[in-house]
Amino acid sequence: MHRNTYTVTIKNKLHVLWRGLRLIQQKIPSLLPATVAGALLKSFSPFITIYLTARIIDELFGAKSVPRLTLLVSLAVSLNLIVFLLQKGMERIRDTGNYRLLYYGLIEMDQLILNTDYENVEKPDFHLKKQKIEEAFQVKYSGIWRLPDLADLLISNLGTVIFSIGLAFPLFTTFSSGNRSFFNSPWLAVLFLGFILLSATYSVVANTRFSKAVFRKMGDVPSVNRAFSFYGKMMQDYHRGKDIRIYQQQKLIDKAYKDFQRKSLQTFGIEMAKMQARFLGTNAAISSLISGFVYLFVGMKALVGLISIGSVVQYVGAISQFTSGFSELIKSSTDSWQNLDYVKLYFDFLDTPNPKYKGTLPVEKRSDNDYEIEFKNVSFRYPGSELYALKNLSLKMKIGQHLAVVGRNGSGKTTFIKLLCRLYDPQEGEILLNGINIKKYDYQEYLNLFSVVFQDFQLFAFSAGQNVAADIAYDRKRAIDCLNEAGVGSRIRKMPRGLDTPLYKIDADGVDISGGEAQKIAIARALYKNAPFIVLDEPTAALDPVAEFEIYSKFQEIVGNKTAIYISHRLSSCRFCDNILVFDKGEMIQSGSHDELIQDEKGQYYALWQAQAQYYKENNEQAFSS
Repeated sequence: MHRNTYTVTIKNKLHVLWRGLRLIQQKIPSLLPATVAGALLKSFSPFITIYLTARIIDELFGAKSVPRLTLLVSLAVSLNLIVFLLQKGMERIRDTGNYRLLYYGLIEMDQLILNTDYENVEKPDFHLKKQKIEEAFQVKYSGIWRLPDLADLLISNLGTVIFSIGLAFPLFTTFSSGNRSFFNSPWLAVLFLGFILLSATYSVVANTRFSKAVFRKMGDVPSVNRAFSFYGKMMQDYHRGKDIRIYQQQKLIDKAYKDFQRKSLQTFGIEMAKMQARFLGTNAAISSLISGFVYLFVGMKALVGLISIGSVVQYVGAISQFTSGFSELIKSSTDSWQNLDYVKLYFDFLDTPNPKYKGTLPVEKRSDNDYEIEFKNVSFRYPGSELYALKNLSLKMKIGQHLAVVGRNGSGKTTFIKLLCRLYDPQEGEILLNGINIKKYDYQEYLNLFSVVFQDFQLFAFSAGQNVAADIAYDRKRAIDCLNEAGVGSRIRKMPRGLDTPLYKIDADGVDISGGEAQKIAIARALYKNAPFIVLDEPTAALDPVAEFEIYSKFQEIVGNKTAIYISHRLSSCRFCDNILVFDKGEMIQSGSHDELIQDEKGQYYALWQAQAQYYKENNEQAFSS
């Protein structure tokens, strides 16, 4: 069982490796060829100097032929220059490719977030997976982004090992038949070769243990990184600046930051430094010992006349290259194998399935907006929750009807809107559009029926006009007309570049806007879309009662024969509506007009209305008395 599991793991990792390399080759075709060529050149470069230097020394101690020396020196200089220039050219191509890969990898994740089903976006596991990928990238530069660098290390180190073996091979296979010296014995060569391999194996084992220890220790890094990020953002966020100064929180924040920094250094940084010091110290000692034996072995062979002086340089250099190259080869292999876990995490994130059935049936385009939506025994629970956010909801939305949805926090109002817009699908019951289950309709065509202003709506640092039109190219007159209808047109016209002014301080021309202005722009965006259904989910929370009254008064005119749904905690807005739906604990407990519901003194609507009426009454009395 263990063997089968291990085999599956190897197959999975090899599949991940192949997929990662294939993706890089498809998106950045020049990166991998430049990496391979550069790695081979880098591994070959030292051996030009080692080999030709050995021949030059032999010539100096031998025939001393000037033409031959000139040829050897010219060859050494020319080959080194050519290899150097080629290597730098490959490095430049590789660096450019790595830069492109950096942004491509991050953009792919962002594109997934933009396009995946909304219910994925609200899952904590979805964001946790992305966070792990980003933290691995930030802390260790791991994942898909590290594949080219690891390929470079693997190929260059493998090349170093192969070239060094080829250059040092004669040392262990060439013996003089007339020399009975101990240093001419093949057993000494075997013994020395075994010592080098034993030392290299120990270095491999030590490096593997060190890499695994670092990998385990890196499991603590995400929490450290999150905390540093939190404190850093806290000090940089200008929105916090007012509270920090009014309440003089600088010392409190600074102390907390420094205390955490000191604690993390003691528990993480110092321990890592000790581990690294032990590992590097042991490696340095072994490397020095091997180097000493190399010089002794080769030097004694030269001393008894078994090899030339030039060959001493060749063999010493080759064996030293082998020792370091073999150790680095194992290290890079271990790192590459561990890095595949992060590459797999990256692909697992990109492979996040969309649970929603998209449908294929086209939505009928009607100039009269003759659409009717019906909820039939709809029940819904959020993923991971055992409580129903909505339970057995049944209702019909008639054409041109203006509905208000009211209730306490957590009563299911926003969930009702999410299901209506098919951001989620119900687990029980069905939602019908003109008698057909909405799951059967083309998903994007169905979404086009709705203009929604959510209570947590978002504007972006694009131009004001682009925020209204939600597009790059748009009808400027229509955009400004919608802004006028929402009550913020004059504010936009006074901005430095009018509709072309960027919202928020993303550049020098950017303009910060108030919460009320942002809500009005969001309302203008809903108007610009001109969909048959308009939904306002707490759209006026940042507006004062007078501004709210103006918005709702205008909306009655703007909406016309469209179906409109209002969600608001301010029940004064309900008086504009044909029908009011009262939600409580996921169920619709009352429905009717304001005049009908206010008559039921035991109903929740009456209680909510009286609570707000009392509030306004008390405020008015205080205003008059002052």
